[in-house]
Amino acid sequence: MSQDNISELSQEAALPPSEKVVQWALAAMAQQQWALAAERWAVLRQAYPELPAVWIQAGACCRHLEQWETSQFFLETAVERFPDNPYALLELATLEQARDRPVRAGQLLELARQRFPNQLPVLLKSADHALDQSDDTVALAYNSEARKKYSADVTPWVQYANIAMRQQQWSVALERWSEVRQRFPQHPAGYNRAAEAASQLGDDRKARQLLLAREYGQEWLESFEKPEEDLQILDNKISPPTRRHWLAFIDLVWTKARLNLKSEANQNHLRYLWWIIDPMLYMAVFYLVFGLLLHRGGGGDFIVFLLTGLVPFQWFAKTVQQSSNSIVAGQGLMHQVRISPLFFPLVGVLQNTGKQLPVFALLLGFLTLYGLPPNIYWLAFIPIVLLQFFLMAIASCFVAMLVPFVRDLSNLIPTGIQFILFCSGVFYSPDTIPEQWHSLFFANPMANILYQYRRVLMDHQWPDWSGMGWVLLGCLLAGVLLLWFYKRVEGILPRVVV
Repeated sequence: MSQDNISELSQEAALPPSEKVVQWALAAMAQQQWALAAERWAVLRQAYPELPAVWIQAGACCRHLEQWETSQFFLETAVERFPDNPYALLELATLEQARDRPVRAGQLLELARQRFPNQLPVLLKSADHALDQSDDTVALAYNSEARKKYSADVTPWVQYANIAMRQQQWSVALERWSEVRQRFPQHPAGYNRAAEAASQLGDDRKARQLLLAREYGQEWLESFEKPEEDLQILDNKISPPTRRHWLAFIDLVWTKARLNLKSEANQNHLRYLWWIIDPMLYMAVFYLVFGLLLHRGGGGDFIVFLLTGLVPFQWFAKTVQQSSNSIVAGQGLMHQVRISPLFFPLVGVLQNTGKQLPVFALLLGFLTLYGLPPNIYWLAFIPIVLLQFFLMAIASCFVAMLVPFVRDLSNLIPTGIQFILFCSGVFYSPDTIPEQWHSLFFANPMANILYQYRRVLMDHQWPDWSGMGWVLLGCLLAGVLLLWFYKRVEGILPRVVV
């Protein structure tokens, strides 16, 4: 306990029957407005001279203002008028300490221990005084007596850990704060002060865990120290015993994505119109550079060629990039309820799909006005979109589950997407690539999918079903690998994201 803690203790113990009488003055003390508080105590002292608080707290205010003689007068008066109240003696001892009179403070505490041998504040203040005098053995003795007599009270246990902190025994402090958390799991000092001790030891990871544990609980913190075989037992204690049905899971993903879309639209003045303006501006930039300045592209209808490549690729790029960090961002929800980590990237995939649908509608409308009206081959547009959706879901989930283990990967994703952009034929036709490189080019699934879009929308042909089949087969194999990886890391992923 610091020298100010006696005042805090007496704020509760010396309250009159009606708390409203003194709350007026205590409010000023809480804001450390000592002069104002002293004036208010003077007013209350005229009206309620029989209350211990009006004398003791006035002495505390004068001590903070370094009005030593006035403070001493109030406190000595309180000692004389209220011999059964220990806080007057304790506050007087605090005053003597502030005036650098440790001997006199020790004498007052000795008198307090004689009059009130079993009072918790007396034992705590005695321990603090002994510690100030570098008498660690005596300090621990008083604290031990307090913990023995008041084992259900958090205060002596916090002081016990703080003694180690003052002695800079950080490892010992961590052990004592752990005991505080075991006995009083809701007390914030068991986490905050322990995090300070961990930081002093250079264990920043432990410090972060302790700070997060204040929100997620002691059992969550203990999971970092349990053997792997015990984690499933702990997970069942913290989380619901059974998983949601897969249909309910899909409904949850759909609901979350829908609400995210609505929330995102409400943040802008133009609301849903931005879902069309943003891709149009993006495509205009590329058309200006590659179509007008560099004269690159796939023939005379370059604007059609560009749009049929950029619109699907922008869907892919935004989805993968935004979903990549979704599991890390969703760690708070993951530690409160039992939910599959795949929930977070799948919400991102569905959310971006909802924003992409009006862009596809705009693209099809533009093609119609440009002289490429709907025809029978447009029916194949739907399976191509579904195939791309499947590809993005697999890629987004895979990347999102890797990022918590390798955080630096999130910095490489934009570069990787940019590389795929230039390897997918967005700005050039596959016909410009030498024949021996065609197999390697179409091994890129996005290059294959963009090629199918253009066959259907520009060339009025059915897609290359065999090429789509290879992409589908690759997605299925990647999906199996994803599920295997998910089963391996599902149990540890909530802890890894910390």
